[in-house]
Amino acid sequence: MSIPVADRWVTVRRLFEAAVDLPQHQRLAFLDSACADEGTRCEVLGLLAADESAVDLPVDRDPAATNEGVAERFPEVLGFRIDRRLGAGGTGRVYDATCRENGARVALKVMNVGANGQALQRFRQESRILARLRHSGIVQLHESGHTVDGHFYLAMDYVDGATIDRWCRDHAADDRRKAELCIEVLAALSHAHAAGVVHRDIKPHNILVDSSGRVLLVDFGVARLHRDDGNRTGFRTETGNIVGTFAYMSPEQADGKASRIGPCTDVYQVALVLFELLTGRLPYDIEDRGAMALLKAVLFERRVRLSEAREDLAGPLDEALHGALEIDPSKRPQSAAEFADLLSRAIAGLA
Repeated sequence: MSIPVADRWVTVRRLFEAAVDLPQHQRLAFLDSACADEGTRCEVLGLLAADESAVDLPVDRDPAATNEGVAERFPEVLGFRIDRRLGAGGTGRVYDATCRENGARVALKVMNVGANGQALQRFRQESRILARLRHSGIVQLHESGHTVDGHFYLAMDYVDGATIDRWCRDHAADDRRKAELCIEVLAALSHAHAAGVVHRDIKPHNILVDSSGRVLLVDFGVARLHRDDGNRTGFRTETGNIVGTFAYMSPEQADGKASRIGPCTDVYQVALVLFELLTGRLPYDIEDRGAMALLKAVLFERRVRLSEAREDLAGPLDEALHGALEIDPSKRPQSAAEFADLLSRAIAGLA
């Protein structure tokens, strides 16, 4: 796998840290004069773009964080009655709404006022991708359109539940149950991968568990189609930008190597989620770290093994996670189904 060598990384980091504090209109001029080659300039620009867009605040489903009780002017969407706001992110807000025609409860994801063209691209991309996915473990798209004042929206299944980490805490889930939930995630991803879709942003906030204990994958806003599938349909996603959430990013995402991103990228991120569910931490230190430090950790730092954080889990489960967290994607399980099989066999002996 191609990753920046240490001395190049020092240069890129130094330039990023200098440029990120400059006003937007001064950054390009600074990089034009400070970068020795176009490759370095592109890497720094990629990190600057990621610093602004990839750390998109995830949808907050905590009612305490949605300013309930504060008057809010809801968007007007023909055919729907909006009852309350569920949460907000960097590109959109999500509302609890009811379809006036049939009374169905839906989640309306509405693009923020003033959002840029990249946000619109992500919304359209998510709409196209969800339209091709039909699986019980993936939130279903009902329709897309524009609000009365012209902002793009998606109407999706309303999930009465919680994020996977909160659900596990609230239900005192044991190690086996946590692994079983991740195996369900992998089943949904197998369907997505078969349809040519790589999620690229698997993290606890994008995995919901409903009131019946069923797992649902949400937020395909930064998902991409396999290169050959994108060529066939004419729909392509960006190929060089760093996308995703820094702490849960795969090394190939952190390196900006779009050609290396595939099903094993999602496998890596599911392994991160399970590691965190089992240990309460990620396999590298993320405390008090900015974007650059997190990306460096993802690219270079040794992964803490499961057995180091939980001695009682030494054995097959430790080996399965260690393999799925390899920096080189070619050394990981190459499909969601393969990783699911490894996990199923690994938890067979758990109490």
